[in-house]
Amino acid sequence: MHFSKGNAMRFFFSVYKKTDRRYNEGMYLADLHIHSKYSRATGRNADIPNLDLWARRKGISLVGTGDFTHPAWREELLQTLAPAEDGLYRIKEEARLRDVCEFPVSPRFVVSGEISCIYKQDGKVRKVHNVILLPSLEAAEDLAFKLERIGNIRSDGRPILGLSSKDLLAITLDACPEAIFIPAHIWTAHFSLFGAFSGFDCIEECFGDLSPHIRA
Repeated sequence: MHFSKGNAMRFFFSVYKKTDRRYNEGMYLADLHIHSKYSRATGRNADIPNLDLWARRKGISLVGTGDFTHPAWREELLQTLAPAEDGLYRIKEEARLRDVCEFPVSPRFVVSGEISCIYKQDGKVRKVHNVILLPSLEAAEDLAFKLERIGNIRSDGRPILGLSSKDLLAITLDACPEAIFIPAHIWTAHFSLFGAFSGFDCIEECFGDLSPHIRA
């Protein structure tokens, strides 16, 4: 599967304008920053069947898989997801949990993950979380392979890497030019791009000449 970098988010909107009639004028709910059971401080039921179930109950049309860097989670994604529209997946019918009543939402999944970057830049310790969206599980495999050369991606679904946000973006684009790179929860005081304690004052200070690739 493939989506172009410039049209990816517009594509997501157009898909759900067509597939989810509950919302007027194509409005829909999305949760792109999510974690699996392989991340710390998460529940054991944070798997695709339950994410799909609760997305249906809450009317969420587009859900991130979370934690694409974790090899065991990627294996579960392969077992429980099937290709849907370009760049998106749906739950396999045999993995779908039945509910007491059926809702008109048929959630789609986009491959996603969050990486914690902790590093020194300009004499200060920087702690920034970044979310990455990818067009396929194959792209996730390629990027995870590159990141495992840098640090431990197996002990936590949200790995901590001693890598600058700019270097992570460069590696991501090298592995998958179609990737969407999003600095996470940017207004929180800790672990964010604009965090008061370990962040930056502007996007350019963090990403330098790669700043044009930050679109969200």
